[in-house]
Amino acid sequence: MGLENQVALVTGAASEIGQAYVKNLLKNRVKVLLCDECVEKCHAIVSEFEKEFQKINVLSIKCDVTNEEEFENVFKTCMKYFGRLDIVINNAGVFDESIVRWSSVVNINYGGVVRGTLLAIKYMGIPNGGIGGTVIQTTSFLVFGGCFSNTPLYKSTKKYITDFTKRLGGKRQFGLHGVKLITLCPGFTGTKFPETLNQIESVNDSVEHVEDNHGSNNQMILQDSENVGNALIIILEQGKNGETWIVEDNKPPRLVEY
Repeated sequence: MGLENQVALVTGAASEIGQAYVKNLLKNRVKVLLCDECVEKCHAIVSEFEKEFQKINVLSIKCDVTNEEEFENVFKTCMKYFGRLDIVINNAGVFDESIVRWSSVVNINYGGVVRGTLLAIKYMGIPNGGIGGTVIQTTSFLVFGGCFSNTPLYKSTKKYITDFTKRLGGKRQFGLHGVKLITLCPGFTGTKFPETLNQIESVNDSVEHVEDNHGSNNQMILQDSENVGNALIIILEQGKNGETWIVEDNKPPRLVEY
C-alpha cells in the first residue's frame, strides 16, 4: 500500500533530520503534523514547504515530549485536524553530556520516545478503535560501535530506545495492537554534526578514534540529511515490525541483525 494520504506525526520536526523526514513525507503525499518545542521554527518550515510543494496538508504545533498532557494533546489535535493517524516518528532528542542535566537528557531522549510510542499505540492500536500503523524511532548507529565511548548519556539513551523498540516490537505484542515498531539509526549526518563534535571535545577533552569500519574521525563521511529522509520512506514501505535499520555514508538503509 502506498503512503499517499496517510497522516504522520513527527516530533523534533525543527531539527535537520526532522525537516528531511517531513520533506520526504510531503513528497510522497503524506499529510504531516510537525511537533517541536521550537514551534516558530516549525511554522517557518511549513511556510517554506508550502512554497515548494503544491496541495500539501500540514500543521505545526508546540510539543514538549517530557510533558505528558501536552504530548497527548498533540495526538488529539492530529486526530481532530486530519481525522486519522498512520505514522508516528519519535525524532525529538538532545545531545548533552552535562552531568547536572542528566535527568533532563534521559527524560527527553528515552522518556519522550516511550511516551510517544505508548501514545501511538493508544491512538492507532486496533483494540482502541484504530487501524494500526507504524512507529519509527530515531536513534543512532553509534549504539552498535565503540566510537565516542566518552558520551555515556547520549549512547545509553539511544541504546535504550533500540532495545525498547525491539522488545515491544515482538510478534506477540504486534498481534495485540497492530502497530509496527521500527528503529532507524542514522550515521553522521548533516551540517550540524561538526557542532556536536565540538561539544564532545569540550566535555571529554578529546574525541576517540572511530573503532569500527569507519576508520578515524578524519575519514568520517557526513551524509546529507536528505539521505536519511529517503531512508525513512524506504523503511516505511519495506520495514517489518521490530526491525532495526542503519543509514550512513549517503548509502541506502540496511537492515541490522542483532
